[in-house]
Amino acid sequence: MADRTEMIETGDGTMELFVTHPDGTGPWPVVVQLMDGIGFRQELRDHARLTASWGYYVLAPDLFYRWGLKGPLDFSDETQRNQIMSALGALSAGMATKDVDAALAIAADDPAAKDGPVGLYGFCMGGKLTLELAQSLGEKVAAGASIHPGGLVTDAPTSPHRHLDRVAAELYFGIADNDAMASPEQMGELVNALAARHANFQLEWHPDALHGFMMSSRSEMHHAGAAEKVRSRMRELFARTL
Repeated sequence: MADRTEMIETGDGTMELFVTHPDGTGPWPVVVQLMDGIGFRQELRDHARLTASWGYYVLAPDLFYRWGLKGPLDFSDETQRNQIMSALGALSAGMATKDVDAALAIAADDPAAKDGPVGLYGFCMGGKLTLELAQSLGEKVAAGASIHPGGLVTDAPTSPHRHLDRVAAELYFGIADNDAMASPEQMGELVNALAARHANFQLEWHPDALHGFMMSSRSEMHHAGAAEKVRSRMRELFARTL
């Protein structure tokens, strides 16, 4: 694999961007990985490399750069948990859209990256951002995989499920069946909202899985079977659409 790190100057600071793709000239379809709330870390680089090994040019931005938070963060530590929750609350869809646009500008100048619509996938908060960016980027996004997401359905006017009119992507939602952040009631509302917009989507429940099941570093949450199934669904989705 060909890996590198770019440092991108934005109006809010310096954003680290991990870029990985297969060896060779490509060009490879572009996929953006959206991080979870535990901070940017080696585990996320490994996820990006795995996706790239399927034949993609993967961009993985560190979205916590504004707050100087570097992973892995420990959610069980009260101080770090408060830092995580503060950053999660402050990171808006608008901020993330600007960050991803800046990352995509790197790909646009790289002959190894293929022109055309892109794919998105994300974990936890990145799962929420996947749907929000499918909305904000519209036709630029051909596919999105939202994996053990939180916050897709809330009472707030800004809840992602209320804003789907620009979504053109085919979507996959990989949901743990034991996840308070993606309850059956919430997912029922999401399905109804997507169906009302005639969205092309699949929502799949993963039995005996907990929130965070994709992260092997978190043994208390990791579910190897669910993770493997999600990877299979992602691979099929991107192969179909990119």
